[in-house]
Amino acid sequence: MVLTAKAQVIERDFQLARSRANYSTFSEFARRYVKHNKDGIVLVNTAMLELAVGEAEIAIRRAQQWTYMTALDDTPDNIASSPPVRQESIQEAVEKLERVLSKGSEEHQEYAAIVLARAAMATNAPDRVQRVAHYLQNIQLPPVRLPSGYNFALIACGLTVKGLALEEEGRIPEAIVSYDNVALWIQNNPNERCEELFAWTEHALYRAGLLKLRLGDHLAAIRSFRAYHIQALTWPGNFRLPRRATAYRHLSQALSTSFKTVGYQTTANGSPIVIDEQSQFYPAALSVEIAQIHAYWEDSLYAVTAFPGANEKNWRVLVMIEQIVEDRKLLGPGNDADKKALVETIYRASQKTFQSPRILRFLFFALTEMGQYDEAEMALKAYLDMAEINVKVKGATAEDSLTHDERVRLDVESKYDITTVMISGSRLYSKELAKPQEALKCATEALSNIHEYLQNHELVVDLLNDAYQCQGIAYGLQASTTHEPHQRPQMYTKAVESLENAIKVAPGAFDSQYLLAFQYAEMREIAKAIHTVKQSISLNSSHIPSWHLLALLLSSQKDYERALSICAVSLKESEWDLAQTDGFSASQLDGEDYLALRITQAILQDQVHGPEAGLVHEEALFSLYTRVFAPEPSSMGESLYDIQSIRRRDQSDNDLMSSTSGIVNGGTTGRPRAGSILSVRSRNGGGSDVGSTIGASGSNTLEVPKANYASSITSSIGSSPNKHRKIPPPAAAAGANQGTLGRSLLSLPPPVYRPTTKSVMRTARANKVLVTLWLMSASAFRRLGRMEDALKAIEEAERVDASNPDVWYQLGLLYAAQDDQEMATVSFSKALALAPYHPACLARVGRSYLDAGSLEMAEGTLESTTKGLGWNNAEAWFYLGKVFEATDRLTRAKECLWYALDLETSRPARSFIEALPRYVQ
Repeated sequence: MVLTAKAQVIERDFQLARSRANYSTFSEFARRYVKHNKDGIVLVNTAMLELAVGEAEIAIRRAQQWTYMTALDDTPDNIASSPPVRQESIQEAVEKLERVLSKGSEEHQEYAAIVLARAAMATNAPDRVQRVAHYLQNIQLPPVRLPSGYNFALIACGLTVKGLALEEEGRIPEAIVSYDNVALWIQNNPNERCEELFAWTEHALYRAGLLKLRLGDHLAAIRSFRAYHIQALTWPGNFRLPRRATAYRHLSQALSTSFKTVGYQTTANGSPIVIDEQSQFYPAALSVEIAQIHAYWEDSLYAVTAFPGANEKNWRVLVMIEQIVEDRKLLGPGNDADKKALVETIYRASQKTFQSPRILRFLFFALTEMGQYDEAEMALKAYLDMAEINVKVKGATAEDSLTHDERVRLDVESKYDITTVMISGSRLYSKELAKPQEALKCATEALSNIHEYLQNHELVVDLLNDAYQCQGIAYGLQASTTHEPHQRPQMYTKAVESLENAIKVAPGAFDSQYLLAFQYAEMREIAKAIHTVKQSISLNSSHIPSWHLLALLLSSQKDYERALSICAVSLKESEWDLAQTDGFSASQLDGEDYLALRITQAILQDQVHGPEAGLVHEEALFSLYTRVFAPEPSSMGESLYDIQSIRRRDQSDNDLMSSTSGIVNGGTTGRPRAGSILSVRSRNGGGSDVGSTIGASGSNTLEVPKANYASSITSSIGSSPNKHRKIPPPAAAAGANQGTLGRSLLSLPPPVYRPTTKSVMRTARANKVLVTLWLMSASAFRRLGRMEDALKAIEEAERVDASNPDVWYQLGLLYAAQDDQEMATVSFSKALALAPYHPACLARVGRSYLDAGSLEMAEGTLESTTKGLGWNNAEAWFYLGKVFEATDRLTRAKECLWYALDLETSRPARSFIEALPRYVQ
């Protein structure tokens, strides 16, 4: 029968209301439709059955207070479903439809059968599975002919209901096939959209992914969850968010599991195994996908998660953050932007939890890795305080029997977790923050935990080794910074004992051997240090600081030739071979160790062959410096994990490819400050722009000397000492004004970010090394009698860091070599104003008092120096002996002079503390 125009309009609107589940309009549409189309009785009764089922489901959910929030805890073996309706509540509507079913067209009968099957599956009738099979037995799903509109949604409904029935019969593989047909049906017809289609599509894809996980097929589950995610991007923003969060949770876990088990396997020809048609488990591609899933998981979970009430734990947030952190470990740390994005993610999680020790632990490690050490210290203190409170409240052994999942749900930390944080906290305090007291406290408490609770832990050896190392380093750091002479020997003894314990626990660990050798060297027990460092080298011949330490130990025995040969051998062991590396193939910290060794080699060349030989290597050292302290690759680029970036990539359909942001440099560098002794001299002289800045973009950008700086040093060798020469500025600086484009007045200023503590410390290290290079040149020039060249080198060092006391100490030595005692005194005073306990400066000041006949002042200055940080300064002891000799205290004088001789005969070419790392990187 041909419908009238009026009937067609009513049918269209009626179908639209059905597609939106707008139940309140069904009765009116049914009355009007039947009025204009007497043959539409089947369609009307089909819709009225949908109305009955829909209202019954709403009523039962209200009665039982059921919501989709129950899906947040879904697992592959336990998938939450809406509570079934009572059969009698819809029986009348079912019977009406069945009575008129034969009066409709074939098309209406097929769609009515699908709705009858859907109604049967929604009830608690014991024979509902059989009834579903009865209704669908003569219907081809999916059909050959493509329907449209709401009929398209009914096909998805029929396939989903069929899958539910098969699933209830235990025919899981067949149910999965039915659900997968829904995915294919939607994928092949992407233009069909309506609320009911969204509902049945979500139901099918959700259950398909979880059932595949139940069968252990992770790769097939990933495909289903990927399809789920693609469809979720088209759904309303608040549509079934709890189930979305659960789907993203299982997808993230499945991706991680598959990457661990499959990601690194290859075929016979070496190519990666193809996981599916669109994706290979390359780490970079997987990083992008996991980052995207993390962002949507976080968004959907937080949308349905409120701040916890009293005695509540938002443990699902803890599960998510733990998964995100573990995935980051699996995929690698990424660049600085990635680390920052992780910290921001954890901070957002802290806003959905209350005083969670687990969140604080993750935050501490993330901040430490990011390099924001001051914030990491605050997180560490908060974590340890909270852990201590929990132990007092719950008892030391209350959580011993808990499983990992139970710990997460209760937000209880294990003794192992607490101990690892203590060990890492000790490293943070001693290595990055120079707080040995706090470092020692953390290490000691960690050892106490290990001995009391973790003796049977599978990683007890590693824990003990790390804790003893941290304790030994903390004692050594305390000893090297204390001003109490009676405490120093005790601290050094305890440091040695702790490091020896570390070696007993893990005799094959080279780092413990190196640390013990370093400690012996600092104590001037040279023979023991040489024996121990050789053990370290035998365990790890590629560890450059061990070779470096051996070279310095040989130099302390005045065996400079052997020390030079050790340097040559060790340089061959390093990956930082200038002929093979571009500065990025090895780590930046390895590069710093390599540069430190090259500096020592140049100093040894100076000792053996004279200042000219040392200057020959200066140009290569400056060139190496520019490579070692170049901007780190990790400081460049946009984060894959930033939520806003992910949303932009999704909206632009840009294949999830991240873009690399530009590096913006800004600021001025290294100008002499007002009142500087050198500022007057350098106003008219040739200057440089050597120094360092933190770029406006927050990247660790560092300006370093160009090759023509080094050329100006070496080119002066052999020239007349009285010839005036200016050190030329680099070409880049000279042409800066001509080559810089002005910023538009309408353009936005660059964003200003707070630099990390790590980047600030790296800049400080770079400045210190650069000052060392200039002062090495200055010292060589001074000993060669090239005073003006020496002064220019000191000026360059001052431009780099005017607050470095060694700059003013070298200036004082230069003036003293020119018999200008007044300016020398002023320079030494400036050095002491910057570093009141500078041993070399104090020794020179004590000598000046001695030369002037001020014996009491000389004795006070030198005695306080030798009791404090200058306990190993041979000059201070020598001049103190001279003071005692001048005051007829010959026994004391003899003791001081003999000790000065011992120190001088064991003095290395460079200070152990200045040249070597106290920690193994």
